[in-house]
Amino acid sequence: MMSVEENPIAAVNGNTDSLKTKSTVMPNGKTEDPPTAPTWSPEPPAKPPRCYKLDGAAKEPSAEETKAVPLMMADLATTLAPAEHLWSSSRDQAVRLRMEGSGPGSETPVTIHQMFLETLERCGDQPALVSKKDGQTVTLTWRQYYEECRAAAKSFLKLGLERFHGVGILGFNSPEWFISDIGCIFAGGLATGIYTTNSPEACHYVAANCEANVLVVENQKQLEKILKVKDQLPHLKAIVQYKGELQQKSPLLYTWDEFMKLGKDVPNEALQAVIDSLRANECCTLIYTSGTTGNPKGVMLSHDNITWTSRTVSKMINPNYSEEVLVSYLPLSHVAAQMIDIWCSMSLAGTTHFAEPDALKVTIAV
Repeated sequence: MMSVEENPIAAVNGNTDSLKTKSTVMPNGKTEDPPTAPTWSPEPPAKPPRCYKLDGAAKEPSAEETKAVPLMMADLATTLAPAEHLWSSSRDQAVRLRMEGSGPGSETPVTIHQMFLETLERCGDQPALVSKKDGQTVTLTWRQYYEECRAAAKSFLKLGLERFHGVGILGFNSPEWFISDIGCIFAGGLATGIYTTNSPEACHYVAANCEANVLVVENQKQLEKILKVKDQLPHLKAIVQYKGELQQKSPLLYTWDEFMKLGKDVPNEALQAVIDSLRANECCTLIYTSGTTGNPKGVMLSHDNITWTSRTVSKMINPNYSEEVLVSYLPLSHVAAQMIDIWCSMSLAGTTHFAEPDALKVTIAV
């Protein structure tokens, strides 16, 4: 793990088991030819547009953006952004991946969206998320979950989410937390969990450091923290509250229902153009330390980091699809809970039940 004082976001590509060369085509991540020295383009990776224009027409990626390494996995082709280094401290710079000729290190790198599609194709009608709302059990299938994530992604684009800018999520575990996280990634942003125990000042530091365009908060309590510091967040364009009614009106504030309807006029082609531009070796998530010994440090995780780790861990948990059931209650701003609850569950097509916010409170009789 590496941090940079000027920009405390450290790039860590956790998949140290994967090397692709610019000229190599690897069916299912494997090659029968002996490895050769990699040849890399001297040109730096092209930076995607900071914000996608939603004028009804999907933006075609430039020739520079499409210059990537082709890899085939079943009927799903995946590409990598050109990269020279194994690490980066810049959020919009791709990293070079290592790959072995066999074993776990030979797995084809995929994006979050591609991993989601695999689960959707196998288990689309199986239950994915189970929660309580107004005392009633609400279940989303994997197909419904996917569509909710796409709807959220469209709304983020409508609000002006820029490429490689953050969406901060501040609240207890819920379907809305998951959907905000994945919707942000689909829209080309950086999903960023914020600890619910953070002070307004700590929330400000994380939101400013990730250049958050949107902040998603659970309730009035968390909203008040953001309202105290919102004027110090120059990149902030909107705040979404996913539980309870808004107690004040502001052009920046949206309820969850309002937010999910914002993107209904964004064409599917516009969103798909963004999704198709995602690369497995680019950053998609920021995990911040708790900041107990100083300012929080942000760690950048690539698509490949998340998908490779979750697939590898999932094979150890259960090799069979759609059997695992888990309860989500640990802080999702921590990488361990996020990896198990969101990503391993997706890889396994498991079912996630959400605990009540007071699940960890205990009563001690004296």
